[in-house]
Amino acid sequence: MAVYDVTIAYKDQCLTFLDNLLGVDPSKVHMHIRCIPLKEIPKSEKETVDWLMNTFLFKDQLLSNFIADGQFPRQGTEGELSNLKCLDNCGVVIALTGLFIYPTICSSIWFKVYIGLACIYLASASYFDIRPSPVLGTIKEMLQTKNL
Repeated sequence: MAVYDVTIAYKDQCLTFLDNLLGVDPSKVHMHIRCIPLKEIPKSEKETVDWLMNTFLFKDQLLSNFIADGQFPRQGTEGELSNLKCLDNCGVVIALTGLFIYPTICSSIWFKVYIGLACIYLASASYFDIRPSPVLGTIKEMLQTKNL
């Protein structure tokens, strides 16, 4: 498992909210993606704050270098996107969205009660900062202790 750090920069201009709303396309978009393994992220709150500050300082430095050089370090290129492939992906997303929305709207009252309770649980877990122990971590530990 990992966290992906994405930094986006626009070559000629930075789009405003109104540009995004009106569908103005930027001339070129550059992305810097960094994969950070979970092992490298500190566990304590103090160390996590320091790590996040250093991460954002790194991102600021990346953007400063981008403004000066016109590209991110070790930048690769990607080919043009196929319109057919984009339409296929859009169709799949729309079909799956419809597939999941239909049972929610047209199903029995018990499914709606289940969805409501799930939303209440997630909201209260977020509000009261309830963090259950990771299931995968405990399974891995059990398997490792059995192999020893």
